[in-house]
Amino acid sequence: MQPNRYAINAYHSAQLTTPPLTAVVMLYDGIMVRIAAAGEAARKGDYDRQFKMVMSAARIIDGLNRCLDMEQGGSVAISLREMYESVARALFRSVGRESGGEVADRLVSAVRMTRDAWAEVAGLPPSSTSTTVSELPPALREDAP
Repeated sequence: MQPNRYAINAYHSAQLTTPPLTAVVMLYDGIMVRIAAAGEAARKGDYDRQFKMVMSAARIIDGLNRCLDMEQGGSVAISLREMYESVARALFRSVGRESGGEVADRLVSAVRMTRDAWAEVAGLPPSSTSTTVSELPPALREDAP
């Protein structure tokens, strides 16, 4: 399978034009949408989809975690690492459980607080209080082929 040249070019363009703090906020938005989708899937009993959304959110969380500079970041980096690991653990434990929807709701709220703190630093508006699955990229939507 050959990579989509348009997607690669768009990614490189975004790297050059998106300020780093804005990119971090966008990653948090992506995490929240995926966690919300996992919760919706759990409520429907669609545990395969829940797993797919949990894994997608976990990959973003892992990427943020790996970018932390533990030497320069001090207590902030330590707190972020603890939060990332806690959210990931809770996500993984929620897969296949009836309570997965409620767990997802709590995790979205927790991630939203950190997202909004980054947004404030970046001069961006806070997130809306509702995170919907319609915000997912088309390839991750339930109706995707």
